[in-house]
Amino acid sequence: MEQICVLSFLSVNSFQDIRKRQVYLSAIVVYGILGILYIFLHRDHLAVLLLGAVPGMLLMCVGKISGGALGMGDGLAVMISGIYMGIWKTLEFTALSLLLAAVWAGFLMFVKKKGRKASFPFVPFMLAAYAVLCLIQTVEG
Repeated sequence: MEQICVLSFLSVNSFQDIRKRQVYLSAIVVYGILGILYIFLHRDHLAVLLLGAVPGMLLMCVGKISGGALGMGDGLAVMISGIYMGIWKTLEFTALSLLLAAVWAGFLMFVKKKGRKASFPFVPFMLAAYAVLCLIQTVEG
């Protein structure tokens, strides 16, 4: 259930982030409610799942401090995804997302000659990172 919810949530919001540089608030609400239900179904992992939202909250704080360099929707997307994944997988997911985005930013700066203030959607990197983690998990068995 985790993979279906997170992949569908990130897919819908990746499309929206690429098109309009924002996430769907309705998807945040729906998947947030489903995430809360998911947590209650997995009470044995309650603390780990609840802590999964923390990296998203931290990204929202970074977004506020940086004057919006990282969007509030990006932090919300990590927070909602984290509810399903738990703290440890969310930390891996967030780190890989940031790494992929940094590689893309380097490509934009050095190959496309964009300035360091150039912006790009972040949710597609979250989707790619989650897909990579799912693939690794499948290969490892």
